[in-house]
Amino acid sequence: MKFKKTTLNTIVRGAKKASYDKYQVYSILDAAEICHIAFIDNNKAFVQPINFGRCGDAIYLHGSYNNRMTNALIKSKEVCLNVTLLDGMKLTRSAFHHSVNYRSVVVFGTVKELTSDEDKLHGLKCIINHFVPNRWEHCRAPNDGELKATRVLEISIKTASAKIADAPPSDNKADLALDFWAGTIPTKITYGQPKPDAYTKKNRHTPKHILDFITKGRLDFRFL
Repeated sequence: MKFKKTTLNTIVRGAKKASYDKYQVYSILDAAEICHIAFIDNNKAFVQPINFGRCGDAIYLHGSYNNRMTNALIKSKEVCLNVTLLDGMKLTRSAFHHSVNYRSVVVFGTVKELTSDEDKLHGLKCIINHFVPNRWEHCRAPNDGELKATRVLEISIKTASAKIADAPPSDNKADLALDFWAGTIPTKITYGQPKPDAYTKKNRHTPKHILDFITKGRLDFRFL
């Protein structure tokens, strides 16, 4: 399945790097921990990073009732957001051609505030299970007071596109004989050994879902 190309999501510069495949777009979203939200507040442009969760064709965000971003999104009823994953730093013989390998996604969607407890819990579950897969079943669910104090937004993905750069460094032919090192420095996110806090019982072993996460990351990607 592919997203239909529109004036919003069509990639013009670097079109060869573009992908409109839903599986590709959603796999990049699911591999990212943080998205960046663009919004307007009091006629000023802002970008805010925030953690999120995706379930199916929807992205979920949460915030307080005094949060500038959530208020602006509810008012505008639409949003543009981005995630970017850095995969490599490409060093060339010329300063001009230094570049990076990356996977990025831009999403355009409509915004709706969830009001029922059932819907809010569903959205929060998606966020927590995006944070660490299967985490929702291994922590206390929000109580009535916490749920009442939290705003949960559902972004219905209307269109999106991915841009992927995965090529080797590229120098001008005239520079290839220059005696400078050139190549790629791979980059990736790694997770360290979990450290229990001071209140965790001494005989409490690290749960399997956490061990799976630090060894596999989000490789259990689910195309829903």
